[in-house]
Amino acid sequence: MKITIVPYAAEHEEAVKAFNARLAAANLDRNLYSTRFPESHVPKWLPRRAGCDLYQEPFVALDERSEVRGGFILKHQTFLVKGAPMDIADYQLPISEGIADRKYANLGVRLYFSALSLHPRLLGIGGGGYHIPNTRFLLKAGWKGGLIPFLFRVVHPKTFLRHISHLRKSAARRCAFDVLAFSGLGWLGVKALQAIKGKYRARRIDCETVDDFSDWADDVWENSKGHYSLIAVRNRQILNVLYPSSDSRFIRLKITRRGKAVGWAVLLNTQMSGHKQFGDMRVGTLVDCLAAPEDVPDVAARARDRLEADGADVIVTNQCSRAWCAALKRCGFLQGPSNFPLLAAPKLAAMLQPLEENLATFHLNRGDGDGPINL
Repeated sequence: MKITIVPYAAEHEEAVKAFNARLAAANLDRNLYSTRFPESHVPKWLPRRAGCDLYQEPFVALDERSEVRGGFILKHQTFLVKGAPMDIADYQLPISEGIADRKYANLGVRLYFSALSLHPRLLGIGGGGYHIPNTRFLLKAGWKGGLIPFLFRVVHPKTFLRHISHLRKSAARRCAFDVLAFSGLGWLGVKALQAIKGKYRARRIDCETVDDFSDWADDVWENSKGHYSLIAVRNRQILNVLYPSSDSRFIRLKITRRGKAVGWAVLLNTQMSGHKQFGDMRVGTLVDCLAAPEDVPDVAARARDRLEADGADVIVTNQCSRAWCAALKRCGFLQGPSNFPLLAAPKLAAMLQPLEENLATFHLNRGDGDGPINL
């Protein structure tokens, strides 16, 4: 079958809508497969901007009748790899009609090799865990990596025990969690465990909410970047693209000591409704952050304090860096099972070896990859 993979253009949008309709009709498990490709050729999240090297570039796979049978997105971004700037692309949303029609069973492989030929230094961040078919395929194709740690802090134990859907999947568990919630034993246990893990309180620093990132963010970037062996550029230009002032969901914290900016954090505080993991809880998220290691505990503590003050029932984050994981644990966070992998294509993985040992020196979190989706 003749398949041509081309940049996604306006002329393909109707064919993409038809492609999405066919996948929707196939009734696929959406916990395992992506079943919808963007229906606009201009990315809503990260379109190309003059003078900005952070953008998404979508491609579609066409058959001989110009019907769309699949696609993928490359998210371009400059990283520092051991201090050297490097263009790395995140391989996003690979989707093929092969998941619904065996006639196109080999198309997923075609898409992968097309992406690899366009950009051999590919990265995959997130994706839902090792059980996802696309993640398993990348591992079989020789990609290397590991799981980015997941950390959480329970603020309101009763609400947590009553609404943590991910842990309440059986009748026995629901009954046990309800007993813990209403008896008060759950409150005592959670608070005691978190207190044992850490009670860190921020030192004398100032914290303010800002609408955007200005030249002070460039100072934080310059002072922090050398402490991480892999980090996406996080200067003020990039931060204002990722977390624009027009998006009121984001809480941007500027952390200063004696008038000098030493770090920042980007937070979300979202009231969930029927969420598959968090039920109806208010979930606070430490989405993104940056500081030099000596200032990391104070930035982590200020982020925690802000989300607790704003009524979060639970606070969650994914952080790769050893410094950030240790600081969060000092702030009373617990580590749970992660479904947020980092994978590197063979050429990039070779540059990062020994990769498993080096993971803890990387700075990666929910601000990377697909961004803070579902949060």
